[in-house]
Amino acid sequence: MSTYKKHKRTHSNQQTIEPYYTFRYLFIFVTTLASVTVYHIHQEIVRPKLEHLVVYENLTDRDPRVTCQFPILNPFDSSILKYVFVPKPIKCMERSYRLTYINMSTGLLQFNASGFEESGYSLTSNTLRCYYQEINRPIDDDFRLEYGPQIPITGFHEPLTDFIFVSCTNLFGITVYSNFHAYARRRPEVRKFKDDTELGVAVIGIDSISRLNFMRQMVKSYNFINKEMSGDVMHGFTKVGENTFPNVIPMLTGRSFITEHNNKFDDWPYIWKDFSEEGAATLYAEDQPEFNMFDYLARGITLQPTLHYMRPYWLAVEQSILYKMSSPGCLGPTPKHLIYFDYLKSFLKVYKDSPVFLFSLFNEVSHDFVNTVGVIDLDYMQFLKTSLQEGLFNRTVIFVLGDHGNRMDFIRRTKVGTIEDRMPMVTVILPEWVSTKYPSWKESLRDNRMRLTSTYDIYATFRHILSTLNNQNKSTDIKQHLLNSIQDKNVKNHFSATSTGLSFFEPVPLVRDCNAAGVAQWLCVCNEGRQKRLDPEHPYSLAASNEVIRYFNELLDGLENCAEMKLAFIEHSYLYEAPQKYDDGKVYEKSVQITFKASPGNGYFEATLGIEINNGSQTFEVIGQVFRINKYGNQADCLPRTMLAKMPILKGICYCD
Repeated sequence: MSTYKKHKRTHSNQQTIEPYYTFRYLFIFVTTLASVTVYHIHQEIVRPKLEHLVVYENLTDRDPRVTCQFPILNPFDSSILKYVFVPKPIKCMERSYRLTYINMSTGLLQFNASGFEESGYSLTSNTLRCYYQEINRPIDDDFRLEYGPQIPITGFHEPLTDFIFVSCTNLFGITVYSNFHAYARRRPEVRKFKDDTELGVAVIGIDSISRLNFMRQMVKSYNFINKEMSGDVMHGFTKVGENTFPNVIPMLTGRSFITEHNNKFDDWPYIWKDFSEEGAATLYAEDQPEFNMFDYLARGITLQPTLHYMRPYWLAVEQSILYKMSSPGCLGPTPKHLIYFDYLKSFLKVYKDSPVFLFSLFNEVSHDFVNTVGVIDLDYMQFLKTSLQEGLFNRTVIFVLGDHGNRMDFIRRTKVGTIEDRMPMVTVILPEWVSTKYPSWKESLRDNRMRLTSTYDIYATFRHILSTLNNQNKSTDIKQHLLNSIQDKNVKNHFSATSTGLSFFEPVPLVRDCNAAGVAQWLCVCNEGRQKRLDPEHPYSLAASNEVIRYFNELLDGLENCAEMKLAFIEHSYLYEAPQKYDDGKVYEKSVQITFKASPGNGYFEATLGIEINNGSQTFEVIGQVFRINKYGNQADCLPRTMLAKMPILKGICYCD
């Protein structure tokens, strides 16, 4: 009897305890869930919103005489808000010390006393043995490096080359520190300014950045350029090619690029050669050497293209253990973009009294994603600000530009993203004194801001600036000399043809259209707002998309490793009913622009097709280039690089089985 009662009492206790613990666990779960929810709501409410940071200038006062009424969009159009945000800052390794540096005032390599103190080493105890090596580019190779002998660091040193590698070992021979330094060394062949009318050029470019995205992401820089530097933003500027190469070549040569990539580009008549002939210092800088415009899927330039050339530095960096162990966007404790800006600044500093032609394009933070470029905003502004304060821009026309907008991120699949891709950031900044010596320049810039301009116009503007270094006839003679030195007959004929470019410093015609500006109709923005949106199931949408798929499979025919393409679905379709004249002179009464997804490979594509009507039947023809507008990675790596270079479209449509 007593046993039964004991058991019964224990069972009763369990019934009491179980609801208690159930309630307790439920309370903890609900409290945790509520805390997490409140935290994220708070983060969303208090996060910096881009749309609240930008001073947006709504340009509604348009000159009705301008025939190309290109779109002026709000950078925070509701259709793209879900794709834009403030990026997280770059964070480099905290436990990495700078034991050496190059003094930006003197150009001397020296020890960093504070770095030694922080790291626990002593400058006077000889516990470390440090040396540096000069880094050289071989005379005829764009892909190799040469390291000079190890030179012990004992005090102050003045290297002979722009780029050096530094290493320190302890008493046991273990490497405890390594770094790379970059500083432009003045070359004796560069002359000084002859008089107070001569000017140079500095292109401070960022890859894949539109005007609207510059406004969103580079808020401090945009406001500084407009308010403190009186920059003129070219609101009607339109690209002329898909990616970097076909947009930069027209800037540098005044002519379109040649499709054949499998040559070494050496004898092309780049504008920096003209400046060099006039005694100017020249520099070409890009980061990410794998994707440099002369080297991606190509054999590069045989001879170094400019007097100063940053490619060897980044090649050395990316081959190093230090880089492989660094945080994203960093080289040891230093953000890579700071190294880049400091090198450009050293160039401007050592040639402060000389004409220059600087062409730079920073790639890493902007090439792939629309929101990451904001991480350099403050430092980009500081670079401009300190250079301005130190008088480094007093004799230089500054171009803040992108080669095109973002081509790959999710925003590109929107209509706003399509326009952004075609309308990169281009701003021109003149020294104040130019208004006295060349009074028409600023006035023309102001007028041209709201007119259709293109990549070819940048070349014409470079040549206009070049004319200040000597008379125009002499500059023309130099160009002819460069053309005469071209060995390949086809290349010579191509670059000898007249450029369509017009200088920003002269009035651009009010009636200019895309054909006159050198902009292909499938990239033209003059008709935006006049098109009619079609349903994806509309016969035009289906016929156009299926024709592009047929076109893809025709290109892939015979490539056994590439899978057959199929239409997945149609995302957007627009009908243009006004007659359009295309590059081959053909006129289509109607045309369709479509965005669709194809498989395999999950590729999103944009294409323009002309509609040809004969005896009541309609034929759809692919016009110009078809663009892959999302990432494709290495899906076509089964094809030879030479083939991908000759037919870049295969990179996006071939899906290797």
